[in-house]
Amino acid sequence: MSMRVAKPEHEVLYQELAKLVGRYADKMTSEEVLAVGANMLGKLLAFQDQRTMTRERGLEIIIKNIETGNAQAVSELMKSQGRA
Repeated sequence: MSMRVAKPEHEVLYQELAKLVGRYADKMTSEEVLAVGANMLGKLLAFQDQRTMTRERGLEIIIKNIETGNAQAVSELMKSQGRA
């Protein structure tokens, strides 16, 4: 994740978060789920140690991981449709 190689515990955390989102996703629109996720991401950025994490570095990490997550989701979708 971020600028480093992903660790196994990153995937474990992702899977747990995905399960949690899944428990509520049928009660909200996809836009609402996106808004909640974005709100949480904003809070996670705000909770960083401001002495060691600049706004720019935080946004760089966020952008890089959004791009990575999007590519992974597209790849999974293509595989599930037999296009990969």
